[in-house]
Amino acid sequence: APRADAGGTMRLTLLILLTLCAASALGLGATWLTVERGLPVGGLVIGPWRADPGVGGLGANPYQRAGLSRRGEAPLAYGDGLAFTATTDQQGRPLSLACDYTLAGDMPAARLWTLAAFQPDGRRVANALGRFAATSAEAVRVADRPTAVTLSREARPGDWLPLSGEGPFVLRLNIYETAVGTPLARSSPHLFTIERGACR
Repeated sequence: APRADAGGTMRLTLLILLTLCAASALGLGATWLTVERGLPVGGLVIGPWRADPGVGGLGANPYQRAGLSRRGEAPLAYGDGLAFTATTDQQGRPLSLACDYTLAGDMPAARLWTLAAFQPDGRRVANALGRFAATSAEAVRVADRPTAVTLSREARPGDWLPLSGEGPFVLRLNIYETAVGTPLARSSPHLFTIERGACR
Protein backbone atom coordinates (compact mmCIF):
# COMPACT_ATOMS: atom_id res chain seq x y z
CA ALA A 1 0.00 0.00 0.00
CA PRO A 2 2.74 2.51 0.85
CA ARG A 3 4.42 1.79 -2.51
CA ALA A 4 1.12 2.44 -4.35
CA ASP A 5 0.66 5.73 -2.48
CA ALA A 6 4.20 6.82 -3.44
CA GLY A 7 3.50 6.05 -7.11
CA GLY A 8 0.29 8.09 -7.03
CA THR A 9 2.07 11.02 -5.37
CA MET A 10 4.80 10.95 -8.05
CA ARG A 11 2.23 10.96 -10.85
CA LEU A 12 0.34 13.84 -9.26
CA THR A 13 3.57 15.84 -8.80
CA LEU A 14 4.55 15.20 -12.42
CA LEU A 15 1.09 16.26 -13.63
CA ILE A 16 1.29 19.51 -11.62
CA LEU A 17 4.77 20.27 -13.00
CA LEU A 18 3.65 19.64 -16.59
CA THR A 19 0.58 21.86 -16.07
CA LEU A 20 2.74 24.67 -14.67
CA CYS A 21 5.20 24.38 -17.60
CA ALA A 22 2.37 24.47 -20.16
CA ALA A 23 0.73 27.48 -18.45
CA SER A 24 4.06 29.33 -18.32
CA ALA A 25 4.75 28.63 -22.00
CA LEU A 26 1.27 29.85 -23.02
CA GLY A 27 1.53 32.97 -20.86
CA LEU A 28 5.00 33.91 -22.11
CA GLY A 29 4.00 33.19 -25.72
CA ALA A 30 0.88 35.35 -25.48
CA THR A 31 2.88 38.18 -23.88
CA TRP A 32 5.55 38.02 -26.59
CA LEU A 33 2.89 38.06 -29.34
CA THR A 34 1.13 41.06 -27.77
CA VAL A 35 4.38 43.01 -27.42
CA GLU A 36 5.38 42.12 -30.98
CA ARG A 37 2.04 42.78 -32.71
CA GLY A 38 0.07 44.92 -30.29
CA LEU A 39 -3.33 44.27 -28.81
CA PRO A 40 -5.85 42.83 -31.29
CA VAL A 41 -8.56 45.35 -30.40
CA GLY A 42 -8.75 49.09 -29.90
CA GLY A 43 -6.89 51.88 -31.61
CA LEU A 44 -7.77 53.92 -34.67
CA VAL A 45 -8.03 52.03 -37.98
CA ILE A 46 -8.22 53.79 -41.36
CA GLY A 47 -7.96 51.37 -44.28
CA PRO A 48 -4.72 49.39 -43.85
CA TRP A 49 -3.39 51.94 -41.34
CA ARG A 50 -3.59 51.52 -37.57
CA ALA A 51 -2.68 53.89 -34.74
CA ASP A 52 -2.92 53.67 -30.96
CA PRO A 53 -3.69 57.27 -29.89
CA GLY A 54 -3.16 56.52 -26.19
CA VAL A 55 0.28 54.97 -26.55
CA GLY A 56 2.13 58.21 -25.82
CA GLY A 57 0.10 59.15 -22.77
CA LEU A 58 -0.03 58.07 -19.15
CA GLY A 59 -2.75 55.58 -20.00
CA ALA A 60 -0.52 53.41 -22.21
CA ASN A 61 -0.71 49.79 -21.13
CA PRO A 62 2.40 47.75 -20.21
CA TYR A 63 2.31 45.85 -23.51
CA GLN A 64 2.41 49.09 -25.52
CA ARG A 65 5.29 50.43 -23.43
CA ALA A 66 7.21 47.15 -23.78
CA GLY A 67 6.70 47.14 -27.55
CA LEU A 68 7.96 50.70 -27.91
CA SER A 69 10.95 49.97 -25.71
CA ARG A 70 11.80 46.87 -27.75
CA ARG A 71 11.70 48.87 -31.01
CA GLY A 72 13.58 51.83 -29.52
CA GLU A 73 10.79 54.30 -30.35
CA ALA A 74 9.74 57.52 -28.67
CA PRO A 75 5.91 57.60 -28.73
CA LEU A 76 3.93 60.62 -29.86
CA ALA A 77 1.72 62.13 -27.18
CA TYR A 78 -1.91 62.76 -28.16
CA GLY A 79 -1.29 66.51 -28.60
CA ASP A 80 1.77 65.92 -30.82
CA GLY A 81 0.12 63.78 -33.47
CA LEU A 82 -0.42 60.17 -34.47
CA ALA A 83 1.88 57.36 -35.56
CA PHE A 84 0.20 54.98 -38.02
CA THR A 85 1.59 51.63 -39.16
CA ALA A 86 0.57 49.43 -42.09
CA THR A 87 1.61 45.83 -42.73
CA THR A 88 -0.75 45.13 -45.67
CA ASP A 89 -1.92 46.81 -48.87
CA GLN A 90 -5.51 47.82 -49.63
CA GLN A 91 -6.42 44.23 -50.51
CA GLY A 92 -5.03 42.87 -47.23
CA ARG A 93 -1.90 41.30 -48.77
CA PRO A 94 1.25 41.52 -46.59
CA LEU A 95 3.72 44.20 -47.71
CA SER A 96 6.72 42.62 -49.47
CA LEU A 97 10.09 44.13 -50.38
CA ALA A 98 9.86 42.19 -53.65
CA CYS A 99 6.96 44.38 -54.86
CA ASP A 100 6.40 47.98 -55.97
CA TYR A 101 3.80 50.12 -54.22
CA THR A 102 2.02 53.37 -54.95
CA LEU A 103 0.65 55.37 -52.03
CA ALA A 104 -1.79 58.10 -52.99
CA GLY A 105 -4.43 60.27 -51.38
CA ASP A 106 -5.36 63.60 -49.86
CA MET A 107 -3.87 63.71 -46.40
CA PRO A 108 -5.69 65.31 -43.44
CA ALA A 109 -4.72 68.80 -42.28
CA ALA A 110 -1.47 68.61 -40.31
CA ARG A 111 1.72 70.56 -39.73
CA LEU A 112 3.85 67.74 -41.17
CA TRP A 113 3.73 64.09 -42.16
CA THR A 114 6.58 61.62 -42.64
CA LEU A 115 6.54 58.21 -44.33
CA ALA A 116 9.22 55.51 -43.89
CA ALA A 117 9.70 51.78 -44.43
CA PHE A 118 10.97 49.52 -41.64
CA GLN A 119 11.87 45.89 -41.13
CA PRO A 120 9.43 44.01 -38.84
CA ASP A 121 12.06 44.18 -36.05
CA GLY A 122 12.16 48.00 -36.21
CA ARG A 123 15.29 48.54 -38.33
CA ARG A 124 15.02 50.87 -41.31
CA VAL A 125 14.91 49.27 -44.74
CA ALA A 126 18.46 49.84 -45.98
CA ASN A 127 19.22 51.35 -49.38
CA ALA A 128 22.36 52.54 -51.16
CA LEU A 129 21.09 56.13 -51.49
CA GLY A 130 20.50 56.60 -47.76
CA ARG A 131 17.00 57.95 -48.48
CA PHE A 132 14.84 56.62 -45.68
CA ALA A 133 11.73 58.82 -45.59
CA ALA A 134 9.38 61.01 -47.60
CA THR A 135 7.85 64.09 -45.97
CA SER A 136 5.15 66.62 -46.73
CA ALA A 137 7.83 69.33 -46.60
CA GLU A 138 9.41 68.00 -49.80
CA ALA A 139 6.43 66.30 -51.46
CA VAL A 140 5.85 67.02 -55.16
CA ARG A 141 2.41 68.54 -55.59
CA VAL A 142 0.51 68.55 -58.90
CA ALA A 143 -2.62 70.67 -59.30
CA ASP A 144 -5.89 68.71 -59.07
CA ARG A 145 -4.06 65.48 -58.21
CA PRO A 146 -3.64 63.74 -54.85
CA THR A 147 -0.24 63.43 -53.22
CA ALA A 148 1.53 60.23 -54.35
CA VAL A 149 4.64 58.36 -53.18
CA THR A 150 6.13 55.37 -55.02
CA LEU A 151 8.11 52.62 -53.29
CA SER A 152 10.25 50.44 -55.56
CA ARG A 153 13.75 49.11 -56.20
CA GLU A 154 14.18 51.26 -59.33
CA ALA A 155 14.05 55.07 -59.33
CA ARG A 156 10.70 56.62 -60.21
CA PRO A 157 9.73 60.19 -61.10
CA GLY A 158 8.13 62.29 -58.39
CA ASP A 159 8.24 61.22 -54.74
CA TRP A 160 10.09 57.91 -54.51
CA LEU A 161 11.34 55.77 -51.64
CA PRO A 162 13.84 53.02 -52.57
CA LEU A 163 13.27 49.45 -51.38
CA SER A 164 15.85 46.69 -51.08
CA GLY A 165 16.21 43.27 -49.54
CA GLU A 166 13.63 40.52 -49.20
CA GLY A 167 10.72 39.58 -46.99
CA PRO A 168 7.96 41.59 -45.31
CA PHE A 169 8.18 45.20 -44.19
CA VAL A 170 6.16 47.79 -42.27
CA LEU A 171 5.18 51.31 -43.31
CA ARG A 172 5.05 54.04 -40.69
CA LEU A 173 3.19 57.26 -41.28
CA ASN A 174 3.63 59.94 -38.62
CA ILE A 175 1.20 62.86 -38.74
CA TYR A 176 2.11 65.81 -36.53
CA GLU A 177 -0.31 68.33 -35.00
CA THR A 178 -3.49 66.96 -36.51
CA ALA A 179 -7.08 66.70 -35.31
CA VAL A 180 -7.40 63.13 -36.65
CA GLY A 181 -8.62 60.80 -33.92
CA THR A 182 -9.84 63.63 -31.67
CA PRO A 183 -13.34 65.04 -31.11
CA LEU A 184 -12.21 68.10 -33.12
CA ALA A 185 -12.17 66.08 -36.35
CA ARG A 186 -15.30 67.08 -38.27
CA SER A 187 -15.15 64.42 -40.99
CA SER A 188 -13.95 60.88 -41.55
CA PRO A 189 -10.21 61.07 -42.20
CA HIS A 190 -8.55 59.66 -45.30
CA LEU A 191 -4.96 58.48 -45.50
CA PHE A 192 -2.75 57.16 -48.29
CA THR A 193 -4.14 54.14 -50.10
CA ILE A 194 -1.53 51.40 -50.60
CA GLU A 195 -1.74 49.77 -54.04
CA ARG A 196 0.62 46.97 -55.02
CA GLY A 197 2.31 47.00 -58.42
CA ALA A 198 4.69 44.53 -60.05
CA CYS A 199 6.49 41.91 -57.95
CA ARG A 200 9.72 40.04 -58.66
